[in-house]
Amino acid sequence: MMKKIPYAQSHSILTHFELSPEAADVIDGNWAPIEVITQLQKQRLYLDLTAFFAHALPMREALWWAVQSLRLRLDDLSQLERQIIALCSDWVQQPNEPLRRKIEQMIVPLANESAAKWLGYSVFWSGFGSIAPIDNPVVMPADFLHAKAVAGAVNTAAALPEWQGYERYYQTVVQTALSIAHGEPAKVTVKEAACQARLE
Repeated sequence: MMKKIPYAQSHSILTHFELSPEAADVIDGNWAPIEVITQLQKQRLYLDLTAFFAHALPMREALWWAVQSLRLRLDDLSQLERQIIALCSDWVQQPNEPLRRKIEQMIVPLANESAAKWLGYSVFWSGFGSIAPIDNPVVMPADFLHAKAVAGAVNTAAALPEWQGYERYYQTVVQTALSIAHGEPAKVTVKEAACQARLE
């Protein structure tokens, strides 16, 4: 059993998002999370695997995973996107409302195809504060809305901007997620992983 995903079965995780038809055919909710992860990885169903991790990990661990994943693409991102990733990293380590609202404003000009924008949404939808405009009545995000954004951030970074490191990227982020799930530090540094991805 994984320290950060301490469930005997996966039903409670799978109820929060919809598996693809391909994944639904090979996954059983009675399986332990590590069995689901192993099968999705074996089948290379990375979109489903990313969604599983995003919903299975505790909120801050899921956001930290997304931060680490997006750092693999830093050389391909704009200065604004890199700034947002850095601020999201700061927020995960020390959540506070002024920074959450600052991130909300900074992601506005980014296109929806930006992984950094989805990372910013994951912080804004974290449940640490209202998602309504300031001075409006409080509106809290729906349960696991942050997880949808985490999955969006990690999967968008896999594909955009286009590159040749797609497969290696997913191999690296899965290992990072597993390390986080076990309560261990990542075994591959961001710099090393980025170099490996570019060489393949």
